[in-house]
Amino acid sequence: MTQSILLVEDDDTLRSTVARFLKRLGFEVEAVGTGAAALAQLRTHRYALTLLDLHLPDMGGLDVLGASVDADDAAGSAPLFIVMTAYPEVRTAVASLKAGAYDYINKPFDLEDLRELIRRALETRQLRHEVAWRRAQARSASADELRGGTAVFLDMLETTHKVAAAGKVPVLIRGESGVGKEKIAHTIHQRSMRADGPWVTLNCASLPEGLLESELFGHERGAFTDAKHTKRGLLELADGGTLFLDEIGDLAPALQPKLLRVLETQRFRRLGGQTEISVDVRFVAATHRDLRAMIQDGSFREDLYFRLNVAAIDIPPLRDRQQDILTLARHFLEQVAPEIGIDVPAIAPEVPPLLLSYPWPGNIRELRNVMERAAILSGGGTISSTHLPRELHDERTPGAPAWAADPDTIRPLSEIEGEYIEHVLYLCGGNKTQAASLLGVTRATLRNKLTD
Repeated sequence: MTQSILLVEDDDTLRSTVARFLKRLGFEVEAVGTGAAALAQLRTHRYALTLLDLHLPDMGGLDVLGASVDADDAAGSAPLFIVMTAYPEVRTAVASLKAGAYDYINKPFDLEDLRELIRRALETRQLRHEVAWRRAQARSASADELRGGTAVFLDMLETTHKVAAAGKVPVLIRGESGVGKEKIAHTIHQRSMRADGPWVTLNCASLPEGLLESELFGHERGAFTDAKHTKRGLLELADGGTLFLDEIGDLAPALQPKLLRVLETQRFRRLGGQTEISVDVRFVAATHRDLRAMIQDGSFREDLYFRLNVAAIDIPPLRDRQQDILTLARHFLEQVAPEIGIDVPAIAPEVPPLLLSYPWPGNIRELRNVMERAAILSGGGTISSTHLPRELHDERTPGAPAWAADPDTIRPLSEIEGEYIEHVLYLCGGNKTQAASLLGVTRATLRNKLTD
């Protein structure tokens, strides 16, 4: 796509020369000679870049710059300006940059210098767009995973939002493996005042003690045999943002007092370093372990536990969120279908009872894996029980009627059907539309069966 540039220059000869040069470079160019014409163009068109003369016949270029930046900031998108001036005064350049300009160039200028400046400006613009897009994707992804309507989940989510707004307060997230501890941690970061700062993660169980210390604190050149260069640690990289310490219960005992000191002082030394480094970091830690039990057996420091546990969030296991299972299952199907190039599969009526009766020891992570596997095996067709792993077939649906073992105890089909409908309604929280969908019937049919 051809990028467009607005050229604002009152000198006819210079305006014509620069416009021709830009067109030869492949840009679409709109050239005007007054501030009023520039503002009119900026109100109705979106330009990749504006080249703006600071001395115009009807108004100052800084006035054009200020009005344009303010208007576009209100719309949520700031343009890039390069100002051109024949008065190479330091205060003029500073005023331009303070008003929102990307850079400035003094007249007369070499056209090749202008081309290089434009190249850098457009690269900066592209990087800004990519950063904004990735941040939006990250926010969307975090929100997208936090799906559920059960009371226990909504209470946890409300606590998460309150904790997120609580400044630099350390957070300890507790929950079984697979419940989504990192998603909650990332939500805390995204909903805090640090959302535009770094989000840095470290799994305390993934590295041996020596490497973990180097990763966390960094090292100076020559600190150990392979330290050929100075390396910044994750604490420095997280400055101004959030450091997520996953599986904090696996942190080596020798590193626990060092982490405690950083939590209390926000200062540390690199390995082999003599100078203390100050940082501004919010710590969010997570564990599936019972840290209180670890304190009793001496494997986790009590003072570190209390320093981390200023704000605690307990994530419920999936078995305690049964009404969310089907919502999450469909969500995962909608996610994976485009990735593997199929339509979103339908779910056969026999599948929901199997999903609802299984205890999900691997929690949300296990449910995601099961649904992704089922989508692949279904090839875009209806997902049936044959597409589910064996362990789901081994579980009995709670409350489901048992098959009669004696002919004399056989019950009428209408009784069993009615009990099963009531069971599914209970699982759906009384939502008849959802229950009808799970049972593979219309809402009208379900209503008739309930009144029979």
